[in-house]
Amino acid sequence: MIVKFLGVMDIIVGIAFILAQWSFGYHIGLILAIYVIIKALIFITDFASIIDLIGGIYLLLIIFGVHQIFAVVFLLWFLQKGFFSLFI
Repeated sequence: MIVKFLGVMDIIVGIAFILAQWSFGYHIGLILAIYVIIKALIFITDFASIIDLIGGIYLLLIIFGVHQIFAVVFLLWFLQKGFFSLFI
């Protein structure tokens, strides 16, 4: 049950990468970035959590106006991670 919840949250974070590029959903993106960073710090021993940590920090940077060149990479990362959590 918790794995499916975390999977859905990863998909929502992936969508936040899309919305953050157009400055839509600033507050939601900020909350989701903090969520991903906290989740990554809890599971820091896992390699995927290290990438999640980088993705959460990058989402914060996008929200604050840094160029979003890697946004598609992290979008795909969180979407595939979420889908695999839900269906496998």
